[in-house]
Amino acid sequence: MYVLTASLIDQAEAEPIRAALTRLRKGGRKLHWSKEPDRRRDEIAKVTSTFASTNLVVVGSASPMNAERARRKCLEALLPEVEAAGASVLTLESRRPRNDKLDQQTVAVCKRKRAISMKVHVEFTAGDAEPMLWLPDIVCGSALAAARGNRRYLEQLADAARLLEVDAS
Repeated sequence: MYVLTASLIDQAEAEPIRAALTRLRKGGRKLHWSKEPDRRRDEIAKVTSTFASTNLVVVGSASPMNAERARRKCLEALLPEVEAAGASVLTLESRRPRNDKLDQQTVAVCKRKRAISMKVHVEFTAGDAEPMLWLPDIVCGSALAAARGNRRYLEQLADAARLLEVDAS
């Protein structure tokens, strides 16, 4: 399973959300869901549930799984949803130049196929440089926990998370 999440935020809400996420960080350079203990995840999910955000979660499944192919399939499904929701700029967490280039190629293919318009712009930022990137990480972690049988975090997000499933093979 591969999960890719986009969190859509009104720009007027960005600074309060950024500040709340920064307050949730306990040491380290960024807030990272997978490194948090359960009690902290409960706190993080509770705070996150108060944000005015829409979270698009694409879950790609395949057996066997090729992570880069699964990511590409998830990104191909996510990009049109992000644009349909009214966003024209998508900031992705940088995964190093080589992997960022793979994502840029996927965006270019989506534009050529007219799955998204030429107006959509994708940029890359280091995860520790932008607290707003922590929100999709939290939602992604909540979706993974739900897939593994623990739905409590995802349920706290209620209607703020929309899941889409894709074949990632």
